[in-house]
Amino acid sequence: MKQIDPKDLELAFVPPEVPRFAELIDKLPREDELSATRRRDMVSGLRRVAKALGRPPEDVPCDTRWLQPRLARISPAALGLSPKSWQNALSDARAALVHFGLAARRTNRAEELSPAWRVLWTAILRSNDRTLQPALCRFVHFLDRHGIEPGEVTEAHAIAYRDAVALNEISKSPDVAYRAAVNGWNLAARRIDGWPDVTLALPSRQKRIIRPIETFPESFAQDLDRLIAALGTPDPFAEGGRRKSLRQATRAQYRRQLHRFASELVEAGMDIDEITGIDVLLEPAVAERGLRQMLGRAGNETTRAIADMAGLLRNLARTEGRTAEAQETLALLAQRLALPAQTGMTRKNRERLRVLQDVKQQRKLLCLPDQLFASAGAAPKAFTQGLMREDALAIALLLACPVRIKNVASIHLEENLHLPGDGRAYLVFEDEETKTSRPIEFELPQDILRMIDRHLATRSPALCPPGTPWLFPRRDGRAAVDPQQLSGRISRRIRRETGLEMNAHLFRHFAVMIWLDANPGAYEAARRLLGHSEVSHTINMYSGLEGTSAIREFAELLATRKAGVA
Repeated sequence: MKQIDPKDLELAFVPPEVPRFAELIDKLPREDELSATRRRDMVSGLRRVAKALGRPPEDVPCDTRWLQPRLARISPAALGLSPKSWQNALSDARAALVHFGLAARRTNRAEELSPAWRVLWTAILRSNDRTLQPALCRFVHFLDRHGIEPGEVTEAHAIAYRDAVALNEISKSPDVAYRAAVNGWNLAARRIDGWPDVTLALPSRQKRIIRPIETFPESFAQDLDRLIAALGTPDPFAEGGRRKSLRQATRAQYRRQLHRFASELVEAGMDIDEITGIDVLLEPAVAERGLRQMLGRAGNETTRAIADMAGLLRNLARTEGRTAEAQETLALLAQRLALPAQTGMTRKNRERLRVLQDVKQQRKLLCLPDQLFASAGAAPKAFTQGLMREDALAIALLLACPVRIKNVASIHLEENLHLPGDGRAYLVFEDEETKTSRPIEFELPQDILRMIDRHLATRSPALCPPGTPWLFPRRDGRAAVDPQQLSGRISRRIRRETGLEMNAHLFRHFAVMIWLDANPGAYEAARRLLGHSEVSHTINMYSGLEGTSAIREFAELLATRKAGVA
């Protein structure tokens, strides 16, 4: 049987007649209509992009669909380039593709628009709305160029725009551009006088499994409320009852799990009217049906979500007083779907942390908050300045206080920041705010205090209304920012500025790595640093980090002994 070279798979869907970068590099010196400087810049751009992709120019196709997703994953900081230098390289490479007719030329000048579109675009420019202009500029010109009148725009035109971006762009994500255009259009309909009263639908990126609770029988919703309330009000005297109240976050998680499991049963073909209460979910045949549905969605391999669901059904069968036979059957299902306890960090986190064992990479991360805060003043707009300072402050807090992102996102200026009055400040989380139900506090370094003071003095009204009590608020100031939103922002900021792949939870691993590297064996202090309830959990999670230090020290010991013998 003929084997396929793995390297060929990278170009499997690129037509063989598509030119390669090397062909353009060979042709450009003979393009006399271009200036010598322009020819040189285009060649440089093609070579730099090929180098960033880790491929010789002979192996880089001039195919925008092939280039786009690969270039979107590249961080200029990881290449040692400034964002501006990388953008220039992309622009020069794209100009070369345009010159040879391999990508469409951009023409986005306002005077090129037809009268109807020019009136609307002028209204956007006059509004000084920082959201609408970048989102709609290319979309408006695309529509006008294809003869679409403002009042004729439909979802089909937006999808055609997405396809056009995919065919003619080498770095921007077509889906991101499409979603930004649709959202921008709908915002303009609300904000700009005279904008067509047309709302474009935006398809969800997620296939929703959970059905609205209102679609289930009322008795199911009531029984679910009853169960969740009971989990929060334990009765030590009840037979098999809980002796300790479950945390609010845990009860909310159980509600979501049971609601989703009921939805999975409907997906599996069960009549929704039959799901009248929690007792239905705990019938062994019904439980197996729902778990099989979840397994089928996961390729017939158990996952953490499936294992947790099976375990929850097993536990509820006991506390809800199901028959011994039912309890035994559900326990067997949970046993079959159980996953081994996680030992240590995930492979992806180990790989990311391995990069941070380099002192130069550590300094990139440790110095980033100060650099961001200092450079924020040069940003052109107050909103951009405030957002940069906010990201810098979040990163600084995660470095100094390695708590979970949910805690950082929910910092309340009066409840979580304690000022004794002697110049010191503490970040404090009470037991009901932490995952382990243990209070934790950190004394904040003075440089972070100065960051907080300056940020609070300058963030309103660009980021939030005056008097907003959260350190990281929603833009309307009515609540704290969503933890996942803040986490995503931090990850993107770090990647853009340093090239490092860093999620919010990795800060906790990074803190322990730094601590154990300087203090081998000091697991009790590491446990207190992270707020773990048991030191065994800390050892189980991070013993590999100390192993790395031990291996490095052993290698150094061998080298020393070898030098001594020599």
